[in-house]
Amino acid sequence: MYGKADTHIHTSYSDGLMSPEAVVEFVANETDLNVIAITDHNTAEGSFVAQAYARRYAPRLEVIIGQEITTKEGDILGLFLTASLPSFETAAEAIAAIHAQGGLAIAAHPFSRRVTLNNMKGLGEKIATLPLDGVEVRNGFPANLFSNLWTTWFNRYRGQNLAAMGGTDSHVSYTIGSPCTLFPGRTAADLRQAIESRTVRPAGHFWTPLSIARSIPLLLKHRGLARYEQAFSD
Repeated sequence: MYGKADTHIHTSYSDGLMSPEAVVEFVANETDLNVIAITDHNTAEGSFVAQAYARRYAPRLEVIIGQEITTKEGDILGLFLTASLPSFETAAEAIAAIHAQGGLAIAAHPFSRRVTLNNMKGLGEKIATLPLDGVEVRNGFPANLFSNLWTTWFNRYRGQNLAAMGGTDSHVSYTIGSPCTLFPGRTAADLRQAIESRTVRPAGHFWTPLSIARSIPLLLKHRGLARYEQAFSD
């Protein structure tokens, strides 16, 4: 009786390649996920679109309003939000803003280093002291193999033993659901209760070599077009 959730998905509202509607259709038709969170960079608008679309066309799938929030100290996933949040100077400010909306704050890829493709930055050892609700210990990006292992160990033995979660960090359809979070139940409310009671667990695998080979040229092309459009608009 365990449900499956992917709590780290990007859409075209930030740097993903799929529209929120396309993500919902793919998840509903091609995966066994029960719950997803759309977590675009510094905006929750894509998750509102996805949630409304799912309620109409894919009622078995629940979409959490989410966002990946940028701070100078590292990235944080806000889940169960009610509105978009800005970027913040400190992680503590971002977590307070998430909690003020009644949301949950999850440390995204805490020990990841910045990489050209995904531009990740984690909170590192700050996960031991910040008032977080969970930690992404299994991020799908393959460069995080060792950082995932270190995150798992650090959270358990030197940190707060927070809810240990998995998320794909997907920007394309065919990586969605590869790593995931297992939780007792099937609904978004069940997932929230499991995070708060720390009864979730990470599962699944990294993006596959085929997924990587397919993703890199698409994402690089997308980034290049975005830079060109920004330069043109300036």
